[in-house]
Amino acid sequence: MKTSFISTLSVQTTMRNSIAGVQREMVKANQESVTMKHADLGVTLGASTSRALDLSREISRIESLLNTASLATTRLESAELSLDNMNKLGLDIQSAILTLGSSTDETSLATARQTMSASLAAFTDFANTSVKGEYIFAGINTDVKPMEDYFAPGSPAKAAFDTELNYYMSSQVPPIPSLSAMTEDQMNDFLDDLEAKFNGTAPLTDPPHPAALAGQDLWTTFFSSASDENMKSRISPTEVIDSSTNANSAGMRNFAFASIVSMELLQTSVSQEAREAVSSRTNAVINKAMNGVDSINQQRTTIGISTERVSKVEERLQAQEDILTKSLGDMENVDPEEAATRLNTLKTLLETAYTVTAKIQQLSLANFL
Repeated sequence: MKTSFISTLSVQTTMRNSIAGVQREMVKANQESVTMKHADLGVTLGASTSRALDLSREISRIESLLNTASLATTRLESAELSLDNMNKLGLDIQSAILTLGSSTDETSLATARQTMSASLAAFTDFANTSVKGEYIFAGINTDVKPMEDYFAPGSPAKAAFDTELNYYMSSQVPPIPSLSAMTEDQMNDFLDDLEAKFNGTAPLTDPPHPAALAGQDLWTTFFSSASDENMKSRISPTEVIDSSTNANSAGMRNFAFASIVSMELLQTSVSQEAREAVSSRTNAVINKAMNGVDSINQQRTTIGISTERVSKVEERLQAQEDILTKSLGDMENVDPEEAATRLNTLKTLLETAYTVTAKIQQLSLANFL
């Protein structure tokens, strides 16, 4: 009978290799117990790996669309709220004109002018509303404040109005020496010309403006820096909506015109007949601003329809994401109980291996001699 020896070195080496293998498995098991997903999808899924990747890409695409839709919803809701407030300001102007009536009292006129001034200032603030650093009434010029502050020192908007009024008075034959000398017909003629320039149907002229500005639009030259093109957002693979509006609409032009002419011309220095022409024009134009073509309320309606479309798309996208996430989870996810049991088993195995290794290392022939 022949015997052969087994060295303690070979035993220790074997145990070290076993321990290393268990440690690697523990790393995977621990990862799976934390993430609840297979540590190596390629090994686990095999040929189904490409389908899992496709599902993951589709979920990422849907999440991107949902983020876009969420931002669009925020912009649309902010725009709708601002337009609603502008409409209320328009009602304040109408109420002030009706309250004033044919009064010639300076206190009543001053109260009306104060209402117009406050309404124009608040209107400008609402038109300059921004969401996450983007001006929602600037069209695609989202980084530019859309509305000029009429009351700011050196305001080009205020200067433009004064230029138009002074030129009209000086160009008449004979020239009109002061506002008190303007007749009702002359006031209506001036308002007709100015309204046409505000709404863009008549261009700037030289004189009174510089030759370089001749032919341009008064509103976009002096009052608004907004673009006519609105922001667009893709809310689904097949749907793109306008996710903003702009300050160049007829409603906003008319609002500014009505508030400015009433604020500037409802003065005791203006004749009674001319003031009545201003009041009548203000009432008519502010009504168009709120309810006419491309009016503030029409913009609100358009924004509201877009908001509803986005909401429905978000519901569909969320349902799709839930279905795809469940399908992907069925492929990638591990059984939590099985993962925990496997991890505990590996811990026990590793502890046992350490114990055996320690005892082997204590073996020595000297202990038996």
